[in-house]
Amino acid sequence: MLSWLARVTLSLPRRDPTDDLVLEEVAARAWCLEQVRAGPWLLRASGGHTRLANAVAVLDGGGDDTGAPLAERIAQAEAFYAERHLPARFQLADGDRHAALAGTLERRGYRREEGGDSTWWRAPLRSLRSVAPAERDGRVLIADAPSQGWVDLWWETLGAPESEKEAATELLWDLRGRCGFAAHVTNGEMVGVGLGMIEGPWLGVYALGVREDRRARGSGRRIVCALATWGTAHAAQTAYVPLEDGAAACVGLIGQLRFTPGSRFHFLRRDLA
Repeated sequence: MLSWLARVTLSLPRRDPTDDLVLEEVAARAWCLEQVRAGPWLLRASGGHTRLANAVAVLDGGGDDTGAPLAERIAQAEAFYAERHLPARFQLADGDRHAALAGTLERRGYRREEGGDSTWWRAPLRSLRSVAPAERDGRVLIADAPSQGWVDLWWETLGAPESEKEAATELLWDLRGRCGFAAHVTNGEMVGVGLGMIEGPWLGVYALGVREDRRARGSGRRIVCALATWGTAHAAQTAYVPLEDGAAACVGLIGQLRFTPGSRFHFLRRDLA
């Protein structure tokens, strides 16, 4: 039904830098179990699973490094994470916007976290729908809650410590009814999963994973494109994906799907005393 769209050349809209700020705020609220507003910051915790879900989202310019309010906010954030037995961590934009805050944190003993340098990627949903593959190899089913099989496959593909699985599962169950849980099923077996989260015109794509023996066979592409169709039906217009620099396979996939890179971010962390 969509075959004619594949022959249309779509021009991607020019990225508006102000969209970076909007996206950062939308994403800050999306992927976490617990969140507490502290002035212009959002303190997020999810039992330690993923940096994004366990870091302070700095939603303003970061403030200067001279006034007491900034010191008090940092102390409040540190107390928040200490109470949850988690390291204090800040998610900061690359460049000048958070440079003053970064300097203050570094003087307090924070260090840049290895492996955390990441980029926000985005794509119009119409462009994703135009490159959707034909359903010749199973189907992508989207539910409003994850099955245990969905959780187990996602965790298998993630390769994260088993000690984090309980917190991660709690986060997924908290998202029931607010997300689309996609599963690529072929020959009666689930071979790939992904999660779509909508807020306003934005569709966040998270938890994308494909079974090892099914990689490089189009499963990830099918899942993302199916979530794009689902997101369009829920009035979303633009998809976004946060990706760490080391995720080469995922970067390759979203490049094929016409995602374009946006702003970059990293994490500063201070371990528990």
